[in-house]
Amino acid sequence: MSGHLNKAQSIVQHILKLLPSPRRCPPGARRTSGGPLFVGISGPQGIGKTTITRELVSTLTSAPHNLRVFSFSMDDLYLPFKQQEALRQRYPDNKLIEFRGLPGTHDIALGIKTFQALYEASQPQSASTVVPVPVYDKALYSGRGDQLPQDQWPRAQGPFDVILFEGWSLGFKSVRDPKRLAEIYASSPQYLSQHPFSSIEMVNHALEEYEREWYTYLDAFVHLSAPSISTVFKWRAEQEEGLWATRGTGMTKDQVSDFVARFMPAYEVYLEQLKQENLFKSMEAGGGEGLTSYLGRHLRINLDEDREMLSSTLVDS
Repeated sequence: MSGHLNKAQSIVQHILKLLPSPRRCPPGARRTSGGPLFVGISGPQGIGKTTITRELVSTLTSAPHNLRVFSFSMDDLYLPFKQQEALRQRYPDNKLIEFRGLPGTHDIALGIKTFQALYEASQPQSASTVVPVPVYDKALYSGRGDQLPQDQWPRAQGPFDVILFEGWSLGFKSVRDPKRLAEIYASSPQYLSQHPFSSIEMVNHALEEYEREWYTYLDAFVHLSAPSISTVFKWRAEQEEGLWATRGTGMTKDQVSDFVARFMPAYEVYLEQLKQENLFKSMEAGGGEGLTSYLGRHLRINLDEDREMLSSTLVDS
């Protein structure tokens, strides 16, 4: 039965339904009648975010929709190599931010600048504006990665009807009650317990900035949900097997396991809330203006281990 459900088409319908709805006016932006629909797409490593985003762009830009769509990724907003190295050296005991990946290792200011430019490029008075979009090359510095120089960034031609923004931790929200965070840590999740409490405290504090500065641009949200978090290991290993087959290089199974394990503490702390609580519920009175209701904006797509769609749910609680 799962093979008869089309996850891309479900997301397309979710986006089309929200196109006529009120949009956010991001903090600091000029209030206008224009502006693209910013759609956040979240899902764990290996679930196929890049593939499905590419399919969404193809479908939405083609007839009968003929929309102007642009997509980019949180992966292109990581800190430059030198800043990431400085972060690692400043907090040598925090293995959660030793390498790029978790909240706290992104260039927040660059993200704001990019969101703002894409928004402004879609205003009536800014027609045909060209926006430089960041690119991060994960292969540089022996795999530690770095931002490419701006003269190597692609240019996106405005205006836009829809902006798709995807990331594995997009939608994660900080645990604001310190006692609650301590309770989660004390419950000894398998991966979180391998790190000092101060390490997850730092990640948790960093998440507040993502919510305040990035999430306030989002008008709609899609969460690609895995059947279990352990599936991420399987999916990531399959990706590496594909690299070995096509390029003759990649990570070993042990390296894949070590790599994925670095992300597990964040899943253990934040994933359940993302699955159960509407992303916009606590944001209506926060940064950004324009949303008259959070209802109907957060779609969860439930997938099986083969990445086939089992069901979809509007998360309105």
